[in-house]
Amino acid sequence: MLIEFSHRYWSIPKTHFNIMMTTKNKNRSHFFIIVLCWCYCCDSAVVWYHSPQWKVVHAFIPSVSNAKTSLTRAMSLDRWKARGFVPTLGSRMERTLTSREMLPPTNSIAATALSNSQAAVAASMAKKLYPASMIGTLGEAYFRNRKEMGCPRGAVVGYMAQILTILISIPMISIVKSSSPDIHSILQVDWLHFIETVLFWASIHVQCMSFREAVGAVERGDPSLPASALHYKPKTISVLLLFGVTFAIAMGHYFANPSSWQHTELFGGWFNPPTPGRDFRLSGELSLLTWIFHWSMIMDYIMQLRCMWRWGDLTGNEKWKLYTLLHLPACLVNGIVLINHLHRDQIIALRLLHPILVFLGSIATCYGSYVVAHINGWNVVGRNANKTVDGMAYISLGPKDNLPKLIKGSDLSYTFASFAVGSLLAYCSLYLTV
Repeated sequence: MLIEFSHRYWSIPKTHFNIMMTTKNKNRSHFFIIVLCWCYCCDSAVVWYHSPQWKVVHAFIPSVSNAKTSLTRAMSLDRWKARGFVPTLGSRMERTLTSREMLPPTNSIAATALSNSQAAVAASMAKKLYPASMIGTLGEAYFRNRKEMGCPRGAVVGYMAQILTILISIPMISIVKSSSPDIHSILQVDWLHFIETVLFWASIHVQCMSFREAVGAVERGDPSLPASALHYKPKTISVLLLFGVTFAIAMGHYFANPSSWQHTELFGGWFNPPTPGRDFRLSGELSLLTWIFHWSMIMDYIMQLRCMWRWGDLTGNEKWKLYTLLHLPACLVNGIVLINHLHRDQIIALRLLHPILVFLGSIATCYGSYVVAHINGWNVVGRNANKTVDGMAYISLGPKDNLPKLIKGSDLSYTFASFAVGSLLAYCSLYLTV
């Protein structure tokens, strides 16, 4: 390539934003957004085609024999043999994980040691695809904010918080991996992975609650939409509170043991439940609290998609259903993350597949949001005032008798139910981790 991908990634957006800053070129900037996305896609496709990653992906796919070995090990009685637990002296927050808790990986598909070449392939793939996926992510954020799309304002705030979490996670992961040569994944620093998970959960939960409140208000026949659907302020306050509490927890864990923060246990181990027959801790294994927020986030994401499908019926814009279906790659990403967490981030094939699906998902959802906005009058070269329609203009408010109900119960009861089910699944995940 004549132009390095990194150079393209950092130099072109700067020029593009300079163009957007001028009022004269406001409508023309929409055209440059599409051109910019196309350049990124073409450049990334060429880089992938000429890269050696695709030639070695098949070498990392687990074989059937390895899968049988992993299953045999998981069902073996020796695996559930009780082992000693030796806490260090000091406060509970300063207690670190000992070598007897952090068992070394064994020879299975879940715990195959990462060679330098395999890790290099995964890192090279991530460096190319993760930055490129931000183009689709930012494009979706732009269309969600357009009034033609008719997206609840609280869901826009939650999506912006999700982008902020991604930007926070990038340096966080880099710091973790560079802090010690023995740390290859953020999963090995459980409290920091817990912070990342809670931030993602907060952004997804805010989006889910915004759609639930908007859909529920229409189904109940309320005279007007809730404030979270019409204004940014309510959910902005919620995001600030959730993020503030999360960062306070992070600072507490770091300053409790600044010299060895990588080995600080989440909340000093106070919330670790008893696990009869499994009294050891594997390296990179998630704690109960981290699993709870992971599972709750998955349930919030599914509920959000159900509400988005319903929102298409209520607004009269059937393209919302297409937009919902285009979230399929993102759903697969969530499944890959859960499976890899159960295997302590050791399956190389999934590590290579993750950035691919993230990129495809960002492009798909960006296109879906564009279609929803375009059907109501948004176009690349500029808006036509006679054809532009507010996405919420066709919502029928007021009493309704025969309208089928999707939203049942209060938002608080739904939140408690998601945490209750998430806790049960999290406890099972402790035993399923291999």
